[in-house]
Amino acid sequence: MTELPFTYEEFSEWFDTYAKKYLEVAKNSASRALGEHLDAELPEIERVRVKVSPGRVKGKERTWKKLELRRYRERLTSLSEIPAVVDDLVGLRVTCNNKSDVQRVVDIVRSLRVFQTGQEPVLEQQESSFRDYLEEPKPSGYRAIHINLCTSVPAGLRWKVITCELQIRTLLQDGWGELTHEDTYKPGSTPPVLVGTLSRRMADLLATVDDIAQDLRQELDRLSTKDVETFSVNLPAVSISAAGTVGEAPFQPAIRDAASEYLRNRVAQLKRPMDLASLAWELRTKFGQEVSQGWFGLGNFKSFMKEAIPNVRVTDEPPSYVLPGDYQGGAVAKASTPPGVPAAAMNLRDLDRSFPLLDSARLNAAYRQLAEASQTINWDDETTNDIGRLNEMTRKARQLNSEDLAISRTHFDYIAKSLLFSGSLGHPLTEVEVKSIYSTWTLKRLRSVSNLSNRQVAAVKKWLS
Repeated sequence: MTELPFTYEEFSEWFDTYAKKYLEVAKNSASRALGEHLDAELPEIERVRVKVSPGRVKGKERTWKKLELRRYRERLTSLSEIPAVVDDLVGLRVTCNNKSDVQRVVDIVRSLRVFQTGQEPVLEQQESSFRDYLEEPKPSGYRAIHINLCTSVPAGLRWKVITCELQIRTLLQDGWGELTHEDTYKPGSTPPVLVGTLSRRMADLLATVDDIAQDLRQELDRLSTKDVETFSVNLPAVSISAAGTVGEAPFQPAIRDAASEYLRNRVAQLKRPMDLASLAWELRTKFGQEVSQGWFGLGNFKSFMKEAIPNVRVTDEPPSYVLPGDYQGGAVAKASTPPGVPAAAMNLRDLDRSFPLLDSARLNAAYRQLAEASQTINWDDETTNDIGRLNEMTRKARQLNSEDLAISRTHFDYIAKSLLFSGSLGHPLTEVEVKSIYSTWTLKRLRSVSNLSNRQVAAVKKWLS
């Protein structure tokens, strides 16, 4: 049996110094940088559903136990090699309300620059460090996404790069960890059989609840879009009386004026596009939920905003975005374009950060799987609404995933939105229909934010088909 090349006493002295000098500093700076990055990337309506923990430095005893495991022990020849062998000495955690928020955070983190030796990063991702324990949970039932991040801390006149393990998981997955104390039994130890069995059962039950929570999120998003957009609102004609009433719901003209002024100031200050749902949420938060009861007689938020700001720039295809007055599409650097995705598509990604940048092979797999899933749905069931059909379709589509072309639920959901917005969720669909609807919807949205040349249009069409 190979022994560690140092004693516990030597390790203890080294760890106390290293943790205080580097690990604690890295934990604080990385946590702060991550929070600031999410602040910049997520609209407030989404940011409130994402929590960044203060982080933790791995305990000395737990680190020692980990080093005693064969896979670590055999790679060490000195104390100075420990940080390169153990990548979770610093741990960060992001907790999200639901799975779609997890995917949004994952997409944002994975868009960070990849760390290269010689750099002095504020916050960069470590290459090939992505681990998906959502699709493939650990035997214990543990579910989360892991990505290693690199940050720099001062080391005399130079900088030292420290690796931090980031865990991204839902509230329920985080609650499972607290309830089961999963960390208690690792590394190298096995929980009692009954504890393991009950922990896995709890994890599976909470995973089911997570799916229900995601369905709820989808329905709330649908209702929010319906309240905001003109395309799906089917309200009776209303008139505003001199007393300031809409139907039976009275409102104060002063509130309408104040809400209009707030919108004008807010839009004038925009530096980048903002979705209408977030703006509507801000107005409800500031002036109360009652402002959305008919939106002052105009039926929806989009109409109210256009009345308040007649020259406002708004994209037509839902979900709509308001554009700053000087906004020009195409600001995203081509260097950030993923392989297999045309550079012009990045104009829409700059607008809508959840827009999936899948290569053509995965897009076509998604079309095929959604179409196959639609063939199995009971379209005559009048008790199921559109969002229920959409959720059933995306769930069944995921069951058709292959290992080499796996597509996430959030990407299926995004593509299925086009079917919802087109009013096509009423009958079984062919792969050609799914492809045509999504391609048409995406191209219209892209044209609403940038002027595309014929060559760019051809490249986008080729990619989408």
